[in-house]
Amino acid sequence: MITFVATAEHQYTVRDVLETRDHPLHGRIVILSYEEFTGLPRLPVSAYIFADHERLDEDELPAVLNRIDALRRACPDCAMLNLPDRIGNRLDIMRRLHEAGINDFRMMPLRTPPESFRYPVFLRRLDDHEGPRSGLLRTPEALRAAVAALDLDDRQGDRFVVTEYIDARNELGLHEKRSYTRVGDRLFPSALDQSRDWICKGEFTDLSIVPAAEREMAFLQGNEDEPVLRAAFEATGIQYGRADYALVNGRPQIFEINTNPYVDNPETVPERGHVAAAHISSAWLDALVRLSDAMPPSAGVWREVPHGTGRILWAPTRRRTVHMAMRGLRQLHNETKAMRWLRRFRLIP
Repeated sequence: MITFVATAEHQYTVRDVLETRDHPLHGRIVILSYEEFTGLPRLPVSAYIFADHERLDEDELPAVLNRIDALRRACPDCAMLNLPDRIGNRLDIMRRLHEAGINDFRMMPLRTPPESFRYPVFLRRLDDHEGPRSGLLRTPEALRAAVAALDLDDRQGDRFVVTEYIDARNELGLHEKRSYTRVGDRLFPSALDQSRDWICKGEFTDLSIVPAAEREMAFLQGNEDEPVLRAAFEATGIQYGRADYALVNGRPQIFEINTNPYVDNPETVPERGHVAAAHISSAWLDALVRLSDAMPPSAGVWREVPHGTGRILWAPTRRRTVHMAMRGLRQLHNETKAMRWLRRFRLIP
């Protein structure tokens, strides 16, 4: 049994695969919001994956950590991946990667003196996955001007950071991004994209992307970068997530590690990406099954866990109404199977 915990608005990252096909996890996976995790009086014996940390508000985190402590005492057999207090925010993750000697570049707080950076640099937010929030800034004066253009709250708060740029162009002169995913102890390659633009997110709608189907499949079937990527996940304490990186002078340089990576549903991607998406989603499902199989025979039993807040907010959508009904019937472990039928008849997106 696996319990996946994420913000209510960003569970599509796993649902789009789990709810659209046959797989061994139907009946063995529960998906909860953080409000449910902190609010429900009973929680399942399972392996817990805590995802999407950066989207938690500061006032939400203490309740989550308090409930994790209570769950640990009530369920010593429950495995817990991605403990938020051990991982921290994106700035903590990037600092550890630099201190471990994996990354040569740095991500630093907005208040860092501009003269201390290696240029060019760019701005980005800590709490989203939208990528850079500025162009490449090539001088301290340009950085000061970009910071001054931010809203006052963003300049004075901790939402924005400065990242030193690295040139990630491959032998073709294209900007390349690779990815590795970790699920428990298993690591596997999960993307190779190349772009004419320095911002390479690998989205199919990006006209700057240059398809590389054969190169990507060769990468997905290999393991050449695994030792460094495993060291990166260990250095950051992340046991579930996807690391996006590039090879610079033959060494992986990691842009970020996303604790709630989106897994493409192969049927919804363009034809040129179907084979790679099917390979990646299959590897992801296999890794989750292996994690579930490692749980004790008591997995699936729901236990009383102290310190539940009893406060669970939900929007009156069709999906969440069905979810709440299944929760009342104690059938959340069968939710992915039920949602698959509702998707099939187009009753939910």
